[in-house]
Formats: sequence, structure tokens, C-alpha cells
Amino acid sequence: MSCATLEFAGPAENESISIPPNHSPISYFHFLLYLYIILIPERNMHKNISYLYAFFGFFLLGCGVVAVDLAGEQANTALLTGAAGGLIGLTAGHFLNRGKRWGFMLGTVEAGLLTLLLGWRAGTYFLRLLGMVQQPQGTDTTETAGMAFLLTTAMLVISLLTLTVSVMFAKQVLSETK
Repeated sequence: MSCATLEFAGPAENESISIPPNHSPISYFHFLLYLYIILIPERNMHKNISYLYAFFGFFLLGCGVVAVDLAGEQANTALLTGAAGGLIGLTAGHFLNRGKRWGFMLGTVEAGLLTLLLGWRAGTYFLRLLGMVQQPQGTDTTETAGMAFLLTTAMLVISLLTLTVSVMFAKQVLSETK
């Protein structure tokens, strides 16, 4: 097996990075994460978390739009969660990027509350979907409920990951911000 090697002027003289030989998405993710950590060492953790909150906000907005596109007017709660959560996430990311401590608090509290809310909603969608599978009603109804469950679960996973990363780096971000 051979690895491709990249040469660049990194922190150490003649540093090189090897690309993993297998082409799995996980290995590429780890490679990109390694490049991000090595090539951008001067960025403070509060800036990294602010970009996470901005991604979180855009993701929630996108999920709200997709929910309305797939389910129509039945997706009012997904649209509300996506729009309000997305705007709050973008606001938290913007102010945390400027070094405001309350931006971190806002983003962490939002991720925690959305984790609870979306966990409850994903559970209710799952139970309703199980009921539909046991007593078939129609393919359109089951398909809409399935898509709502998938979108809510995706939002739940991203909220949980955002909350986890926020809690992991809370001490460092709080020491960097005012």
C-alpha cells in the first residue's frame, strides 16, 4: 500500500502529511481535521466554536426549508424550529466570533434546549411511525411521517454534537471571552 504525501511549510522543518491509502469518508474526515488543526494553529477556540454555531444555524435553517418543501404546510413546527433555531445559532456564532461570552452561553443553551425538544419530537414521530407501519393507512402519510422523523433525527444529532463540543471546550472558551 502506498500513501500520497503532501509537503508544506508547517510548524516544523520538512514536515509532511500522509494521506491514508483507503478511500473511506472517515479517513478523509480525519485527514482534513488534522490539516485544520496543524495549518490553522493561531485561531482561538472561541472562534472555532463560533464557526460551529454558524454551521449549526445554517443547518437548522436548511432543515426547516427542506421540511416545508417535503411536507408542505404540515411542517409548521419544523419550519419554526429551523428558522428560530437557525437565526439564534447564527446570532450566537456572530457574537462569539467577536469575543462576547454571552454568545457562547446563548449557543450552548440553544443546543441544550433543542436537544431536549428534538429528542421529544423524534420520539413522538417514531411512535407514530411505528403505529402507521402496524396499521397501514396510506403510502403518502407514511412517507411524510418518515421524512419528518428523519429530518427531526438529523436535527437532533447535530444539536447533540453541538452541545457536546460546546461543553467539552467550555472552560477554554470562557477563559478567552469577556
